[in-house]
Amino acid sequence: MALTRSFLEGHEEKLIWADFQATAPGGSTGEAAFASARFDLQYDYEWDDSHGSAHGYRVDHVQVQVEVERSLMWSVKADRSDALLQHEQGHYDIVALLGRDLYNELTGWDGGTKPKRFRKESDLKDEVSGVLRRYKKLAVDLAGSSRVVGVYDRKTAHGANAKAQEQWTAALASARKDGTTVMKAVGGI
Repeated sequence: MALTRSFLEGHEEKLIWADFQATAPGGSTGEAAFASARFDLQYDYEWDDSHGSAHGYRVDHVQVQVEVERSLMWSVKADRSDALLQHEQGHYDIVALLGRDLYNELTGWDGGTKPKRFRKESDLKDEVSGVLRRYKKLAVDLAGSSRVVGVYDRKTAHGANAKAQEQWTAALASARKDGTTVMKAVGGI
């Protein structure tokens, strides 16, 4: 059985300075810009007994929507540069690609010779919730948030470390191009 009504949207945005709609915070934050994105998941499930002994509840559709949170994004206009925009694009790319990885993981449950099935609805819901929590935590850990400095900013010194920035930019571009998961793409950096 193929999944029905499944889609992934918003994961291929290219940021522009007009996306940064919030006012930069007063005082010195040490940062010149802040990009924000998130992903949301909706799914449905059904009972499936088409695989003989591998019957149970299955994910019926998966919808992942990645959203650029423009109202939260800000930049110091005097500091705007192509390099800074490319760095901020990396924040978005991490979140967007994690949304894509979430989508691929959940839609992958229905593939292969032994599709993933659950005896109880609650087991399926708990498993999906756990997977979603894992990806949301990865997004904060890697890309950061308004309260957390993520691995990306620590490794690139908020884009100031040109060599590290180049490595991250190349890894994220590769993940986007060849479908590699974010964790595999950035794991060696």
